Amino acid sequence: MNIRTISSEAELDEALGHSHTEPIMLYKHSRLCELSGSVRTELVRAAGGPPVYEIVVQDARPLSNRVEAHFGIRHESPQAIIVTGGRAVFNASHRGVTPEAIRRAATGP
Repeated sequence: MNIRTISSEAELDEALGHSHTEPIMLYKHSRLCELSGSVRTELVRAAGGPPVYEIVVQDARPLSNRVEAHFGIRHESPQAIIVTGGRAVFNASHRGVTPEAIRRAATGP
């Protein structure tokens, strides 16, 4: 999976706009969390899956807070939120963030 780091509201708006043409993943990553680093490595190595827009919480906490308020999904990290048509259709955190779970959520049941 390719990962694009975003840090501004304009970039988030662009990502949400992209979700109207195909599912995307918002990925909240913490550089201070070993599990978050392991999950990110797994995502980078995985083939397929939706485009990934990464929010590094240490660099963009206000953006992370905006995602939490917008979707009503409590912040965690690592955290993956699949967005389709501007709506969150799946979210997982910690060990629930796997390439397989992401692919299933992005492609439907």
